[in-house]
Amino acid sequence: MNTALLLRHFPELKELPAERQEAILLEAHDRAYNSERKLEHWKRNVISLIWVTAVSLFIALVAGPALSLPRVATGAIIALVVLPAFMYARHRQYLGLIRPEVEELLKKTGAR
Repeated sequence: MNTALLLRHFPELKELPAERQEAILLEAHDRAYNSERKLEHWKRNVISLIWVTAVSLFIALVAGPALSLPRVATGAIIALVVLPAFMYARHRQYLGLIRPEVEELLKKTGAR
């Protein structure tokens, strides 16, 4: 996990030393993705897969032909719009999962 990239999403960690920032982010990740929540994560992953597949198939099979788009343009829309939007949404979801854990760790350590 690249904690340097994650730090920009957690400005509340900036006043802490670099080692402590990394430790808090790693601990928050471990707490958010512990084995007790495994089924919840699988469910979220399957739902996301269904959504991205459904949207891609809709664009490829319905919207593309309805707008008389060539197959290459339809594929480009999927590759340049749908998949990056999916990755952005998953990243926001990931941040939403670890943010409460970071806040709880900060409260516990009294760093806030």
